[in-house]
Amino acid sequence: MWTKLPRRSSKLARYPKAPEGRGPILEWYQATIDSAILSGLAVSAIMFVLMCLRDWGFDWMSTWWLWIFVVAPVILWPLWILAFHSSGISAGADWLAVKKGYIDTYELTEARVEGASGGLAWTLELTDKKGVELSIDAADIEANQALWDLVYNGIRYSVQRGSAKTNPRALDKLRLR
Repeated sequence: MWTKLPRRSSKLARYPKAPEGRGPILEWYQATIDSAILSGLAVSAIMFVLMCLRDWGFDWMSTWWLWIFVVAPVILWPLWILAFHSSGISAGADWLAVKKGYIDTYELTEARVEGASGGLAWTLELTDKKGVELSIDAADIEANQALWDLVYNGIRYSVQRGSAKTNPRALDKLRLR
């Protein structure tokens, strides 16, 4: 239930259109208000627990302004997510598009994974032979399994063919060895 994000009507979504002269959109993903609110609630719950641990109890609850740290994430977190992740992602058989442009996934010259060592915030950095560079959160692509499969197949093809350079983290996290 919690692992599969709801899919919305494509009429309401704001994902990039297919690039001119390329195949049709096969898969797309866009963050939803539901997932943004759930993540805001999760951040609020974490803040509540941290406040209780900080004071070793519930004494902090009598101070009204400390509640701002617990309640604010429910409102601000969804606004933050939707403001910066609302443009969506789309992919075809051999391309990946975001708001800033598209990249040819089977003609990559570089595929890197950057981010926190704990793996909670990976960023996928892709460059194709035209020199187009895309940097995208791996969690956004992986939220739609079919979308991730399209992108991963292109990355794997480019790396196995030898045209794409990678970093050790990409080899490990994407299992490209």
